[in-house]
Parts: sequence; structure tokens; C-alpha cells
Amino acid sequence: MTRPVYCLLVSPVFNPGKDNLLMMVREQDPPLNLAMLAAWVRQKGFDVSIFDAALEAPTPSQYQKKLEVLKEKYKDTQLYIGFYICTPTAYNCYELARISRAVFPDAVLMAGGPHASFMYQEVLTLSPIDVAVIGEGEITLQELLEGKAWHEIKGLSYKADNQIKVTPPRERITAIDSLPMPAYDLLNVRRYRPPIGTFKRWPSFMVTFSRGCPNQCFFCTKTLGVHHYQKSAAHMSEEIIYLNRTFGVKDFVFVDDTFTSNRQNVVDFCNLIIQKKLDISWHSYTRVNAVDEDLLAIMKQAGCHQLMYGIESFSKDVLAQINKEITTTQIETAIRLTKRAGITCRLALMVGNKGDTHESLRYSIREMMRLKPDFISVLIATPGPGTPFFAWAEKENRFISKDWKLYTGSTPVVRLDDLSPADIKYYYRLFWKKFYFSPRVMFKLLRKTTSIYQLYNLWMGFWKVITFIFIRRK
Repeated sequence: MTRPVYCLLVSPVFNPGKDNLLMMVREQDPPLNLAMLAAWVRQKGFDVSIFDAALEAPTPSQYQKKLEVLKEKYKDTQLYIGFYICTPTAYNCYELARISRAVFPDAVLMAGGPHASFMYQEVLTLSPIDVAVIGEGEITLQELLEGKAWHEIKGLSYKADNQIKVTPPRERITAIDSLPMPAYDLLNVRRYRPPIGTFKRWPSFMVTFSRGCPNQCFFCTKTLGVHHYQKSAAHMSEEIIYLNRTFGVKDFVFVDDTFTSNRQNVVDFCNLIIQKKLDISWHSYTRVNAVDEDLLAIMKQAGCHQLMYGIESFSKDVLAQINKEITTTQIETAIRLTKRAGITCRLALMVGNKGDTHESLRYSIREMMRLKPDFISVLIATPGPGTPFFAWAEKENRFISKDWKLYTGSTPVVRLDDLSPADIKYYYRLFWKKFYFSPRVMFKLLRKTTSIYQLYNLWMGFWKVITFIFIRRK
């Protein structure tokens, strides 16, 4: 007789480090990837739940106690435990896997996510995890739960005969409208809060409507490849309506890599929001070469209050070396048009990318102050496994450290020709300090504050910048 199957999906604890301002101003991101997987396998008839250790922050003993409760409840069940691993959470995940194995000796331990996709040999060697899912996970997870032989499952790496085996790659799901809505009911939606400065009202929640990215940036991980697929406007609006009516969400942060890649679909989405007279506000990420005046106007009308452009640098040479495929003219035009449309403009910048020098960073600071975006976010360029940046650093023997706990975007882990690690840290702080301690910026942010939530954002963000610049300074 076949035993019933239960699947527990776990998002591990993330420790951003004490010197990571971008993570200091983040609150807590929902594990949307796990909610997508859960929805798929639940639709196929499997019992599934999500434990967000990143939200609950359990100690090892608390996590063990949670598993022991499950052990009694599911004592006659074949248990599968899946972990989502991004590089900075790898060691925490391995620890949770060891605890899981101690409590459930017969459970199948699974891993997915970018680190599992590109570093599956490490994952299977340094932890008791049995299988690593490579790439998209829905069908692979389904076939694992169905008990299909591992060697017959595409997109899988596993241990067998004292070796690590890898099966042929899994084909991408292209018709993503066929995917069920993420299992938001398995998340405590009201406990999640997007990064400070990104939401206008409360409750606010992060969502994503696409997979893949058509761009080839030097530093970016391509777990799902370069082909970009976005849900239809109708499906996007249905998801927004569901979250609004079921959980009372009024503000959304769309975390798609480039929300406006499919221009017409975004226009259709905005028209639906306008036609349905939905009282929502939203923020999204995009590129400076993927917007225009008419598009920005309808986005504003549909509730868009902020856009974040990942420009990384103002230096033409650096932009070329990291393959951004944007121009400084496009950057300047996008900032001007966004502000003219009445949408808050946020720039995402990096320090310590390939090609960065003292002059390139000083130039970027000058241009940042000249062009006057409303907000900035800054990270130290960090090469994730599977990126061209990682391959270049490996080939050129430039790694300072491969301690994954440091791969949070606040610590230099790669040697550059013109900048020491101390130089990179200096400029990292200088970007934040120059921008947010400018009287012009401080006055403008106060003047544009129109709600208690924006006031909360402003105060919390400003206090954390002060803490970062002065109190935590080494």
C-alpha cells in the first residue's frame, strides 16, 4: 500500500550582516517561489505547507521542536522537505537540513533555487540533502512527490553509488498563464512588509508576474534563462484583485526583473486596473530603455507611484564592461520622464563592479547628485554562482573569499585592479551619505510625504542611514 505524501517547503534564515544598509531598510520578503511551487503540487493533489524560517527566525532547537510536532502528525506519511537556497543562505540551509535529517531519517530532502541550480555538487556534498532541483521546479517537484525514479526526472542532481548524477535539463514552462495563482493562503500575508521607501500605503505586499530576463548583465544570475515570459494582463489583474479583496492589500511591489519588457501587456494591465477602478498603488522595477512618456503616463494613472531603475553606474566604460546595454542618455531621459509623470524615481547602483575605478565612482556620485533621483539603493557588486562575473573572477583568480555568508552585497569579495576592499567600502558608504544627507534631498522627501505610511518610511529609513553611517562605522 502506498503511503500518503506530505511536502514541507522551507525558506531558510537570512543573515544580511551588520554593514548592509540595503538589507537594514528591507523588512521581510515573502517566499513567493515556494508559494508558486506549493500551488502547483497542491493542484496535483498533494498535501503541502510552507515554513518561512526567514520570517519566524527560529533557533535550531525551535526548528527541531517544530519538526518533532510534524513527526507525530505525519508518522505514517512519506515526508519530503524542500529548501530554497540563494547563495547567502546556503550555510543556514545546510544546518536546517542536518536538523531535518536527524528528526526524519527517512525523509527525502530537496533543495532548489539559484545556489542549488549552479552549486548542486556543493549542496549535495556539504549537507544531507538528497536531490537538488536545477532550474524551474514545478514539474520536477511534482515528479519527485509522485515517486518517479530520480534518473528519469529532468532537471535534477542527486547522490547515487557514491557519485553525483545529473539528469538532462528541464524544459521551461512557457505558458505561465497555465500556472495556478501562488498559494498566498499558506503565507501570513499581513506580516510581510516590502523595503522601506517602496510602499505608499499599508497593507503592502510583493508580487511577481514574470519569469526569466531577456538581458545579459554581467553580474546577474540566470536561474531561469534569458527567455522572458509574463502573465497576461487579465491574470495579473485577477491576482491583484484577489490579494486586495482577500487580504486587504492596498499597495503592491512588483519584483519582476523588468516589469515593462512587454510594453503592450503592461498597457493592457494598466487599462484593466483603471477600468475596474481599483484603489491601489504600486511600485515596480524596470530598465531605463524600457519606458517612454506615454507608458509612464498610463502607469501613473493606474496607480504606479514609484519605479526603480537598475542602472548600476553612470560610467560609460563600466556600463559597457558589465554589459548593461543602456546609455547615459537613456538614464538621464528616464529620470526626467519619470519625474515629469509624477512617479517617484529610485536608482539602483553598484560599487566595485568590473571596470570600476576611483574616477568612475566619483563620476557616478557627481551625476547622481546632478540628476536628482528621489531615492537611491546601493550594493557592493557581488558575483553569484552561475554569473559571468563569477566565471571571470574564477578565471582571473580574483576571489578574496568564497564564504557565502559574505555574499550579501555589503562586503567586497573580489579584487579589482584600481580599488582595494577598503576603497570599495569607503565608496559604498559615500554614496549613501552624499545622497541622503543632502539638504535638498531631505527637504524634498519631507515635502512629498502625504501619508502616515510615507512618514513612517521616511523616519525609519533616515534613522537606519544614520545608524549605518555613524553608529556602525568601523
